[in-house]
Amino acid sequence: MTNRRMKNRALMSSVGIAIFSARLLSGAEETEVKKTDAESLPPVVVTATKTETEVSKTAASITVIDRAKIDQEQYRLMTDALRSVPGLTIANRGGPGTQATVLMRGTKSEHTSVLIDGRPMPTNLAGLFNLETTPLDNVERIEVLRGPAASLYGGKTIGGVINIITRTGRGLEKPENTVFFEAGSYGTFREGLSSLGSVGDLDWAFELGRTDIQGQRINSQVQQTSGSGRIGYQIDETLRFDLDLRSYESIVGSPGNRLQNRDDDQVRTEFWSVSPRLVWDTTDIWKQTLTYSYSRSRQVAINAANNGLFAPPDNRLSVTTQFLEYQSEIKALDWWTITAGAWLQDLSYTRFNDTAGLVDIDQNETNWALFVQSQMEITKDLTFLTGVRYDSYSDFDDAATWRAGLSYRVPVLQTLLHANYGTAFSPPSPQDRELVLFGNPLLAKPERSRGFEIGFEQPISAAKASFSATYFQNDLRDTYQFDLATFALQPIGEARTRGVELGAVWQPCTALGFNASYTYLDADDTEANVRLVRRPRQSISGGMTLKPHEDVTVSLSADYVMDREDFDPVSFAQTDLEDYLVARLALNWRVCKNVELFGRIENLFGDRYEEVAGFPAYSTGAYAGVKLRF
Repeated sequence: MTNRRMKNRALMSSVGIAIFSARLLSGAEETEVKKTDAESLPPVVVTATKTETEVSKTAASITVIDRAKIDQEQYRLMTDALRSVPGLTIANRGGPGTQATVLMRGTKSEHTSVLIDGRPMPTNLAGLFNLETTPLDNVERIEVLRGPAASLYGGKTIGGVINIITRTGRGLEKPENTVFFEAGSYGTFREGLSSLGSVGDLDWAFELGRTDIQGQRINSQVQQTSGSGRIGYQIDETLRFDLDLRSYESIVGSPGNRLQNRDDDQVRTEFWSVSPRLVWDTTDIWKQTLTYSYSRSRQVAINAANNGLFAPPDNRLSVTTQFLEYQSEIKALDWWTITAGAWLQDLSYTRFNDTAGLVDIDQNETNWALFVQSQMEITKDLTFLTGVRYDSYSDFDDAATWRAGLSYRVPVLQTLLHANYGTAFSPPSPQDRELVLFGNPLLAKPERSRGFEIGFEQPISAAKASFSATYFQNDLRDTYQFDLATFALQPIGEARTRGVELGAVWQPCTALGFNASYTYLDADDTEANVRLVRRPRQSISGGMTLKPHEDVTVSLSADYVMDREDFDPVSFAQTDLEDYLVARLALNWRVCKNVELFGRIENLFGDRYEEVAGFPAYSTGAYAGVKLRF
């Protein structure tokens, strides 16, 4: 393992300045640190406060991955884009489409809430939306909020929030239509089309995509069809109606870990949702929003190769979610905004066990909540935010949470100082409460946390650079972890995650740019004095962007993950995992106004690694395609 780590460090050295020259950010490669080039960074975000707010006035750690970054790096699935976010770890069980774990600042997957345009998405049994099969074709940007967010979003927000903002045709002078095709390694083919535009008071955004991957291992194929639509209508000057429609269907082979190699297991997923929204600018200072969504997910698991203790039975799982939210935003004074609202959510889970011929999971939970938030710009440079929320659950203890944050821009130096403190909680996931899934049906107490962060960001205008640092800590209680050694849910009691996020960005000229981020993380079971699994102690992300011509962009990016532990697939004992370095080289060439060619190489150095012990990731792969606009 030592030789392995030395090899990775040598490879890291070869990437050189592209990885280590600059960005150490409390919030991420693309935002949270303001770049001097305003066009490369959205001026506002919505996730931190549920209102449009300048990034520097949120007092929070936010990463924004915009459409330009998605296209430049040629990210295809949500998990691809999230890997470079500081403080966030993706642990995938093999190749594309396989189950992914999201660990935000060392917290569990069920501690991170996933939203699409502010609407909570239905979770799987593990408590997380299926990000591993979420395409990026219709995504305008991804906002990742790190740190406790329960004062606005309720449960499942100890780690933070991932808010997926979709594209819209609103304001376009003429329609934009796109067709693309891509082919590459492992029998990969992708096709899709999209249309965005507006006519009068009507606007639309439609996307349709198809992905087929044969895979590297036996039975690792992926077949997925996705579609989404967003229709908006400006009823009058003050009232707007939006309708969001989306669906996807996927078939993913499930070979198991490297010791199993199952040749005919599959997971089939169907998801669809419909969500209308009304936005009423009641007066110049008062804005009201009413949102409803209905979504349904159906998953069929076929485990014909090896049913038994360590393989789930053939089953059909249905998850239904209904969500209703009213929000009121009042500009009480020029420097004071109050946001308040009410929330109602109903979730139901039903699983039919085909092997046993019975329903073995049948759960339903309802949650209503009230929240209020205050945003005060005490001076032009000083912002103070506070918020409180009360959540009532049908099946769990109620919870009251709060948050307070402060940001200050130092005059002349332009140093941004920020601090944030909040409480959060997470109800047990369906998987944690089901005996048939080796859970504890008596769990009724949510996990709770107290978390804080403090940091700074320093722009250097003369050098067209910026750097920052943030320290964070979460103290959790009433928590638990699944233990492979006993194959049962084990109470931890108390746990702590803490660390530092550093980042920097340097744009010496319009044709060349560098960025880098570094995260140090301690994630420990403080009672047993052992580390929590799959949380890397150290991780580095960075890259270089080169534009030799205004129509050509070359990008080199890499992620270096070090010092992890996981359960060994043979002994089930907690053991070290090897470090790994994964690099991506991407080229985009706009041949003319209507034609763009693109290509990329993933896992450039061919590193053999596992994000989850026993599940090998893909080796080097090359992909190329064409995009037509008309």
